[in-house]
Amino acid sequence: MLGKKLFILATCFTILGFLLASCAPAAAPTPTSKPAPAPTKAPAAAPTAKPAAPAATPKPAADQPRSGGILTIGISGDPPSLDLHREQTAFTFAPAAGAYNGLVKYDPHAWPELKVVPDLATRWELSSDGRVYTFHLVKGAKFHNGDTVTAEDVKYSFDRIRDPKVGLAASPRRTQLANVTNIDTPDDSTVRIILGRPQASFIPFIGGHYFAVMPKRVVLEKKGDMTKTVTGTGPFKFKDYATGISWELVKNPDYFVKGRPYLDGLKGYIIKDAFTRFAALRTMSILWWAPFPYMTVSMTKVIEEQLSDKIAVKWEFLPAWWGAQFNVTRAPWSDVRVRQAVSMAFDRKRMLSVVLEGGGIVGMSPQPPGEWGLPEEELMKLPGYAKPDIEGARKLLAEAGFPNGFKTDALTRATPQQEAMAVVFKDIVAALGIEVDVKAQESAVYTDQRFRKAFSVNAASAGLGDTDPDAMLGDFYVTDAAFNFSSYTNPHYDELYAKQSQTLDTAERRKIVWEMQRILLKDVPIAIAFWSRVPYAWWKQVRGYTAPSLSHYHAYAYQEIWLAR
Repeated sequence: MLGKKLFILATCFTILGFLLASCAPAAAPTPTSKPAPAPTKAPAAAPTAKPAAPAATPKPAADQPRSGGILTIGISGDPPSLDLHREQTAFTFAPAAGAYNGLVKYDPHAWPELKVVPDLATRWELSSDGRVYTFHLVKGAKFHNGDTVTAEDVKYSFDRIRDPKVGLAASPRRTQLANVTNIDTPDDSTVRIILGRPQASFIPFIGGHYFAVMPKRVVLEKKGDMTKTVTGTGPFKFKDYATGISWELVKNPDYFVKGRPYLDGLKGYIIKDAFTRFAALRTMSILWWAPFPYMTVSMTKVIEEQLSDKIAVKWEFLPAWWGAQFNVTRAPWSDVRVRQAVSMAFDRKRMLSVVLEGGGIVGMSPQPPGEWGLPEEELMKLPGYAKPDIEGARKLLAEAGFPNGFKTDALTRATPQQEAMAVVFKDIVAALGIEVDVKAQESAVYTDQRFRKAFSVNAASAGLGDTDPDAMLGDFYVTDAAFNFSSYTNPHYDELYAKQSQTLDTAERRKIVWEMQRILLKDVPIAIAFWSRVPYAWWKQVRGYTAPSLSHYHAYAYQEIWLAR
């Protein structure tokens, strides 16, 4: 019944939004209070050397990049902070990523190929035992305050992420650097990163925006607090940020990459209401829809039917699960039977339909479908995957001592789609007698409560910038891992995780990865309902942009974007 009501309500809002969009003025927006491909395999370890820069793709004479113009962006929320090392949300990446560089990056022109290329490193070598990466830095690159980039800045930035004694006690990326045993700086232009064991996923991991190189001197002057300070080496300098209104970046005239950036700057408008933001896109008040939260299926259909000659829409897979993350330290979620019962009761197709209008992939296993995911024929045999098993779920709850259910709270982020996830979760478990009090919080509060594990259930979504098992099966489930907000611990699982990470034979590694997924399907620290697909949308005069095929966490690379007149 609730699904029908939500559908009717969403339809009414959609129609109203489209009417508003058709008559909205083309002024600066006013802020208000084909199936997806399977995930692609992450690239293997880097070869012994890399060229200084990826070869430019030849362009027709009529489509040559030109300088000038401001890229206007619409995004729905404020960043919890501006510290890329500290945060994991697009609300931070959108305003901050363009001001920074990493050692390496994903080539923004290569999607759907996952190609890692140099950034602040001109090249790198890997030792014969697969444990030592040596990076050679660009000479003369400067931070926006005028300081020259040195190897010590790189070392300090990585240590800040991986070592709580140096930097952040709860960096969400520390798990991805857990294999780093030491970082040496033989000279100002050379960084040597030593791993405890070979790790094919290391280079892909550090290609994300969150491994930004920050100036050691500035971070120390700020006593480690970079939540309001953006000082990078990137193509754009951070200018200002007005809470709830906008943020702005301007061209860095001293950028170390000759001829970049093309744009004079970036202007991001914070427009919380999805329909107002859609109106702003349709009327050209913004040129690019920042892909968080995601555009709805209904909105993409309007563009395809009315504006396909002017606005590009591209769907890509996103390794982000939707479902319920349980705090296993809190009763009754500490009882595995209760968690299993909820997962068995999930009507996954209905949940996908209500939350994303079907714009995703039904799922249950903790690894996305694709190379590392469990076979579909195995999943089909699991209770609750193909269809909900309410009778079996009630039986488990009775065995756990809750024949009539219980009361609980559910944390969610205050965005339309994530709130819808919490509401449909509430409705589904009501059939088991479970009463849920939904607590929707703005991004900063939501993020804080997750990291403090101040919740019983997190009914929302979470994703990463990589589909490699080192990320998906590590960050959410390994004991003390960055995103293990469930407080889940299983020593045997942790042993298997370490084993698969250093297993270079793909077939053998897959066997271990499948065994790990079976453990998690039994223990259910997270009951997964479905996976995302993301529509990216931008006006076609925005050139040089390719929607990332791996994750919207990689969408905020602005260096190659230019505006056609």
